[in-house]
Amino acid sequence: MAALLCSLSVVVLSVIQTSFTYEELFNDPADIIGFHPFLGLVSMLGLFGWAAAAGVCFLSYAVIRENSSPYLRRFFLAAGMLTLFLMADDAFMLHEQVLPKGFGIRERYIKLAYLAAAGAFGLVFIKQLIGNSPMILIASGLFFAASFTFDNPVVLNLLGSFESGFVLYVIEDGCKFTGILLWLTWLFRTSLQTIQARPGHRGEARGL
Repeated sequence: MAALLCSLSVVVLSVIQTSFTYEELFNDPADIIGFHPFLGLVSMLGLFGWAAAAGVCFLSYAVIRENSSPYLRRFFLAAGMLTLFLMADDAFMLHEQVLPKGFGIRERYIKLAYLAAAGAFGLVFIKQLIGNSPMILIASGLFFAASFTFDNPVVLNLLGSFESGFVLYVIEDGCKFTGILLWLTWLFRTSLQTIQARPGHRGEARGL
């Protein structure tokens, strides 16, 4: 019922708003502008990765919430919320367009807020983060850090690469895409290990 209400709410709000045509909100972007269907392929695959990672977190939370520690439940819930927010930011260009132009918040402050949120998440759940496949997590963090660095105009100007499409898209967005998939991989492995380690798991498996 909740899913039905959410989907109908989105449709109704899309219909009653007056800023965009129905085609602009309901149709595929590539079809609207007459471009190839593979337009933004890597970016779209990255969104799939974010969505899958958030789904893993919320599903894990639902599975373990009855027979696991509050710490683990909070971890998967917080990881899911953080991942879902980053997906929304990536999909709708929140820190690049919506928040700076719509609310007048400078992009540098938005990025600092994101870093603070990620840092707080890391500090609160450091035990869980370093206790499961840390090399995958570290690799993911390094790729995200590289993407974040090359998204900075100051860095690009220092490197003389501000006008380079290879750096702006292949390096920056390629690093982000790789970081997303590694984050998904780490969450999947951690979720699987957590579910298998919960009390009664083997007994339930034999009962099936």
